[in-house]
Amino acid sequence: MASERHAFLTLATAAMLIFSLTPLILISIFSINESRFYAFPITGLTLQWYRDLLADERIWSSLLSSLLIAAGVSVISTCMGTAFAFVVVRSAGRYWRTISAIGFIPLAVPVLVLAAALQVAFVELGLPLGYGTVIIGHTIFATPFVVLMVVAQLYRYDQRLDAAARDLGASPIETFRYVTLPILMPSIRSGAILAFLLSFNEWAIAFFTGRGFNTLPMLVYSMQRNGLPPSVLAYSSLIVIFVLATVLLLLPFVLRMLRRD
Repeated sequence: MASERHAFLTLATAAMLIFSLTPLILISIFSINESRFYAFPITGLTLQWYRDLLADERIWSSLLSSLLIAAGVSVISTCMGTAFAFVVVRSAGRYWRTISAIGFIPLAVPVLVLAAALQVAFVELGLPLGYGTVIIGHTIFATPFVVLMVVAQLYRYDQRLDAAARDLGASPIETFRYVTLPILMPSIRSGAILAFLLSFNEWAIAFFTGRGFNTLPMLVYSMQRNGLPPSVLAYSSLIVIFVLATVLLLLPFVLRMLRRD
């Protein structure tokens, strides 16, 4: 019985991996196809589409815009999300916790609805649409995810550690800096990475609230209106390679942390 269950789980995992990875593999194959049309059979192998991608100035300017916005969103969302997580977990009284639940509304609202609402709000407030409004919109979108990451760690946090530090003469600031913050740092770091990736890959909010520039998702969307060009396939393939390399680099550290826990 156990062997049958193991075989079923193995087959289910293999089917899920094949289903998930097949589109990424196809993108990588078509990105080196000589033909401009992504279809079999493969007519030949070439790196021309990668050269066209790297020679396109729009790619570099859009990449810089995406990186700047994502970095700003990551810092702001991490600070706000960490502070808000303390309100959710350690606030006194059920009314404060009920009120704090309002902060999770962006998780339940569709991104397109949130993007349109933000555009209307910014226009009515007289804010010029640009980098600032995109950063604000992405921060509103990403902060609840950071809150969830930190809240999960805070619920497991032993507050007797803070009490012990205070008994040994540490001030509240020293207790937070030398005791609380190091323990929460893995979840805070994970929230910062997640906020960065959410902002870097987000399209709808940037499209509705940004003017005068393109982020990478906005540029890719504009390039595929008349058919997906091979350079976009090359871009997608590079993103897949980057993510795969990042996962392989981080995997030993994650496994070491799991063994330590």
